[in-house]
Amino acid sequence: MKNNKPDLLDFLAEASKRGTRVPSIPELSEQLGMNVAAVREQLEVARQLGIVEVKPKVGIQLHAFDLSKPLGMCLKYGLSVEPDLFDHFADLRRHLEMSYWYEAVPKLTRKDIEVLQAIVDAALAKIRQQPVEIPLDEHRDLHLLIYRHLDNPIVISMLETYWDLYSQTAASRYYDRDSLEVIWVQHQKMVSALAARQFEQGFEVMVAHMDLLQSVKKAEINQRFE
Repeated sequence: MKNNKPDLLDFLAEASKRGTRVPSIPELSEQLGMNVAAVREQLEVARQLGIVEVKPKVGIQLHAFDLSKPLGMCLKYGLSVEPDLFDHFADLRRHLEMSYWYEAVPKLTRKDIEVLQAIVDAALAKIRQQPVEIPLDEHRDLHLLIYRHLDNPIVISMLETYWDLYSQTAASRYYDRDSLEVIWVQHQKMVSALAARQFEQGFEVMVAHMDLLQSVKKAEINQRFE
């Protein structure tokens, strides 16, 4: 309790640490000394934050800590107010992926590499078909898989949030077949380097890939004003 005032989030945090069940709303009301309406209100906040899930006949279930949902909610609101925030978040994501590359890639397994190659193959097939299909899911899955074994839930949550937002906005971005082909050939080079355990070479390809995406973004901006 903070300042001796009842707080459902504190109660839920303690339950999570101890591994105990969360009681029913009437029981919470009694234990916290709050009326039922106040408990329901705070419980809805916890649900929106992704802390709990409330199911009929099952009760209140605690979730593992995940920053993605509250961060995504805040950024969705922020982007509605100031759309350029996405570019700032994209810059943060760029630095995160570059900073954690050498910590993440040695942890990739042989199975991970096989999945990465399958993702590249699926993306190239979409690009080379008629009409072209932008491989949004593949782009997200490839980058997230590279960092999936990081022992840092904050970084993982931020990357997941970035790619969720990217998927929601990418449909409005300009991509031609040639640009997509170049982007995914770079992904292929990256995966090939990882398969050969040539992590420095893979890093160099990733940096070139980031620079290319920046140039595609600039081309998109220029096109708006032509």
